[in-house]
Amino acid sequence: MPEISGYKVLPIRLSEDSTNSQVTYVREHFIRQVDPNKPKGRTLFLLNIPPYVSENDLEIFFSKIGAVNSVRFSDHPGRDENNKLEHTCPFSVTSIPSVYKVAFVVFKNTESVSKALKLSSIDLFDEQTGKTLVVSGVQKWKRDYKNSFLEESKIQPIIDEYMQAYDKREKKRLEEERNSGADNDGWITVGKQGRNSGFEQKESVINKLEDKMERSRKNKELKNFYTFQIRESKMQNVVSLRKKFEEDKNKIEILKKKRRFKPF
Repeated sequence: MPEISGYKVLPIRLSEDSTNSQVTYVREHFIRQVDPNKPKGRTLFLLNIPPYVSENDLEIFFSKIGAVNSVRFSDHPGRDENNKLEHTCPFSVTSIPSVYKVAFVVFKNTESVSKALKLSSIDLFDEQTGKTLVVSGVQKWKRDYKNSFLEESKIQPIIDEYMQAYDKREKKRLEEERNSGADNDGWITVGKQGRNSGFEQKESVINKLEDKMERSRKNKELKNFYTFQIRESKMQNVVSLRKKFEEDKNKIEILKKKRRFKPF
């Protein structure tokens, strides 16, 4: 088969009599940065893997050449090639998107990579029966739909673990809110933790707080606000002035009586 820019072009055959096949581009994988998951000399790199080809399909085929340690898909080569290509959700089946992708086949021995590069095609069918190993088309859709339903026994532990973690987060959040500020009515809950931590409930401390509250109440009390308060205030002022006037008169009389004529 021809080569393009260092890649060997291999058709992917689904049957022995395939004439029009998808092609993939294969070469030995090597990068400057050392990756323990893709050891140098034992990793095969494949481009343009069709959506209907699975990791298991490639593992079965390349196992005929040599022992395979792993087959890993990625959406594209480059810096993020270590990110495994999959769609994950806590309560759903892990599935690979139906897109063209790249693959990394890691063999156990270095000789297997050389043998793989000498192949003329990737045959994904049984040589004895001629039956394809790949599920595609409507059959693939039916299989994926069936696999999308999870067993209750498997999903229930995942749900329980998720809800327990959620309850802990909510409890922590509510405690922080309760100890950090006022509620909708303006009340502040005092707790043992947080900014509004409680005080030591000794008698001396309580008495000081009560005195402080009483002084604050008196200072905030409205004076001379109502008409009767103004009238009473004026009457009290007049009475105090009269009382002071009488006291001053008495003092003057006493001084007059005590005054004596002393020319020398």
